[in-house]
Formats: sequence, structure tokens, C-alpha cells
Amino acid sequence: MPLKLAMIVLPPLMVTIVVLSLVGASWDVMARVTVLLVAFLVVIGLCDRMRQQPAAESMAAPPQESSALGLGASAIASLPVYKYEKKSGSGSDECSICLGEMKPKETVKQLPVCTHLFHEGCIDLWLWSHRTCPVCRSPVIVAAAPASVEIHVRHQDSR
Repeated sequence: MPLKLAMIVLPPLMVTIVVLSLVGASWDVMARVTVLLVAFLVVIGLCDRMRQQPAAESMAAPPQESSALGLGASAIASLPVYKYEKKSGSGSDECSICLGEMKPKETVKQLPVCTHLFHEGCIDLWLWSHRTCPVCRSPVIVAAAPASVEIHVRHQDSR
């Protein structure tokens, strides 16, 4: 890196000294201008180095697992699954992921918040890498299975 910095600093420095000597400036003025020019170029070099450093660090970072970004297998499996039935009077429904038409008796999944329907395989694959609906981007919130609750009823004797 010092050689690169020298190649950047020396030519402008030499040009500055030559121009100042041709104009007839004193050695005191030439020294001050030279020091200012060197300081400026060093600061520019440091700024350039700092700007390039984060880019190098981000390229060295390992890619994240795609499953870490999406939902887990148990969450995907807990989504409601239905056999598709076309409603009378409605247009044809299509899966927004594969753009295929949904056929009667075909297995579809419904997202809980927005209630959009998708082919089961299409939405499962999508949710492995995403946590939102592919149509409206609302978050896919899977309700946790309710804990088993025991209710004890105490009978009081009637007196």
C-alpha cells in the first residue's frame, strides 16, 4: 500500500513545487503548501481505505441459511389445509406463486391472517425462505398449539 500512496502523492507534489518555483514563491511558502498537499492526500487515502474496508468485510461474511429466514417445518405444517372447492359465481382462483389454476379437490393451504389460498407445495416452498404472504406481504403468524388444560370441577354438597 505505501507504493500506491507514493504513486498518488508524488506527481501532484512535484507539479506543485515546480509551479511555485516558476512563480517565484519563497521556500517558506513552498514548504507550507507541500505539507498541506501531503496532509490532504493522506486524508483522502485514509478515507478511501475506510470506504473500501466494509465492502471487503461483507463479502467475507458467510451466507445465512435460507431456513433461518423463513418458517420452520412445524410452523409450515400447522397451516390449515383444505380440498379446494370453487365457489359458485366466483371467478377462477389461481395460485399466485405458480400462476396455475386451482382445480376442485386439489390440496390448498390458507394463510391465517390474510386468508390467501395457494397450492400446498408452492406455499410450503415459499415459506421456507420467507415469513410473509407472497401476495400482500402480511406476516404469516402461526398460532401456537394450545397447551393441554385440565379443568377440575368441584361439586359442593347442597345442604
